[in-house]
Amino acid sequence: MGTLYRKKVFRVRGPRGRRKPSGVSVRPPAACYTTVMPSEQTLRIIRAIRAVPPGKVASYGQIAVIAGHLRGAGGARDVVRILVSMSEKENLPWWRIVRKDGTIALSPGDGAELQHALLVREKVRFDASGKVVAACFWGGRSET
Repeated sequence: MGTLYRKKVFRVRGPRGRRKPSGVSVRPPAACYTTVMPSEQTLRIIRAIRAVPPGKVASYGQIAVIAGHLRGAGGARDVVRILVSMSEKENLPWWRIVRKDGTIALSPGDGAELQHALLVREKVRFDASGKVVAACFWGGRSET
């Protein structure tokens, strides 16, 4: 697992509330960065996302339940947060996670077409309205 970095808040204005002179850098010193390890809940969600097999999809709430989130399906927002912030770094199969009704959550022109193409490549079936067919939803256990 990689490490996460969180920025500390720093001043952009001088002590009297005036803007700093143009030659003064507003970049924080390196000591302002702290290393933050992912929580156990985050790691469980990452493992649940990785467990979705090719050719199957899962809903955000389903991933939260499988990961044992304290709020159950209400933890879907945490799943979204992890997918947005960690998909590329952790190499997560983000395209296999859809809404509970089978629709793609991304907007057209903002990744929906790519997600649809990646799912079609994995032989996920869609109905006439563009929703994933119920048979393609993952049951949450190892399937061979």
